[in-house]
Amino acid sequence: MNDNNSRGGQGMAGIHAYVWIGLVMISLLNVMAHLIAMPTLPERIPVHWGVDGSADGWGPRWVAPILGALPLVLLALFYATPRLDPKGSAYTKSGGFYQGFVIAFTIFIGAIGWFGELASWGLLAGRGMVNIIVSGGIGALLIGMSNYLPRIRQNCTLGIKTPWTLADTDNWRRTHRFGGVCFMVVGVGITALGFMSGLLPESWFLVAVIMLTAGSIAVAYGYSYLIRRKSYNG
Repeated sequence: MNDNNSRGGQGMAGIHAYVWIGLVMISLLNVMAHLIAMPTLPERIPVHWGVDGSADGWGPRWVAPILGALPLVLLALFYATPRLDPKGSAYTKSGGFYQGFVIAFTIFIGAIGWFGELASWGLLAGRGMVNIIVSGGIGALLIGMSNYLPRIRQNCTLGIKTPWTLADTDNWRRTHRFGGVCFMVVGVGITALGFMSGLLPESWFLVAVIMLTAGSIAVAYGYSYLIRRKSYNG
């Protein structure tokens, strides 16, 4: 059966064909723009930034178009994922979550791929600016996902996967409703940490991010277990 079924031209991933085509075209133009910009760059450009927001890693300028090609690699992965998932049909019933995620994440990765050029041109000034932009982008992505997370239908790849959510649709639904709150908290927290990154010691910043992320995962996992135990005990 053709993937572009009767659901308004959506494929198995719940993403319209014109969205895939548009993202591929934008990603190809992005690579071309990197190639055009390459002669204007110095021989070495920044490719990594520390927690304090200062560049601490450098590479040859030809790395720029390679980084610019990452969105194309991600699109191939995003296209294949629901087709490899045994419950891939659930992607079409998840309230547009996957389509929104693919669009937002592809654009986000394409945007941060320009940091090397922008820094070389002196357009990324200000200590900690990279951390603020990246943390703000990740935070906004998580906050946006928090609204759609409860709409994800049970599948084997996307979402909060515990032994109990995968075994019980009610556990899946309730855990993802709670997980939406967790995503919101983590998104706000990471955004705030991005603004404070220039003030915190590197070790403190890393510990805070790890604790915030790991803590939310542990809480969601524990919540799923409590639902399972309550239903088991009757």
